[in-house]
Amino acid sequence: MLDALVSNAYWLLYAGTIMEGETALLLASLAAHQGLIELTWVIIIAFAGATTGDQISYQLFRRFGPKMVERSETLQRRTKKARRLLAGHPLKFIILSRFFWGLRSACMLALAASDVPTRVFAPANLLACALWATVVGSLGYAFSSWVTRIVMTMDGLSGRAPAVLAGIVAFLVLIVLARKAVLKFWRSRETL
Repeated sequence: MLDALVSNAYWLLYAGTIMEGETALLLASLAAHQGLIELTWVIIIAFAGATTGDQISYQLFRRFGPKMVERSETLQRRTKKARRLLAGHPLKFIILSRFFWGLRSACMLALAASDVPTRVFAPANLLACALWATVVGSLGYAFSSWVTRIVMTMDGLSGRAPAVLAGIVAFLVLIVLARKAVLKFWRSRETL
């Protein structure tokens, strides 16, 4: 089973990054850290998949997006938020929206429904996907290294393992709290 996954890892990564991407890219980064595949190729293929997915989504949303938004209150709310963020800053929005996990579809809908033409979107999206693949792939690789070291170290820590585990949990709680703070900030901008 592992051999089949490894031999198809790059294709699976490409397909996964066409969809949403983070999970596929982080898993591929972990596999690269384990020496099963190459990190350079992980980043290149994640860039290609993300670019393909974004370009297809943008064109589909330009054609079918307005009807989709009309039928969904959630999409209306998220697209409204994305349009506010987009106003006056299309290049910055295109680049940063690649990192808006959970809002990417709404951002793409807002972009497609706006007056941002394909000739502006396409090159900015290439840059955004390159940054995203490099940053998320590299962080995934580094995080894999960190987790591996912690697991290896815990074998020798017997009595201190609970303290190390508490530190890991505290770190994860900080990430969740930081995410909530960012979301709260964007929601407060929504009421302006």
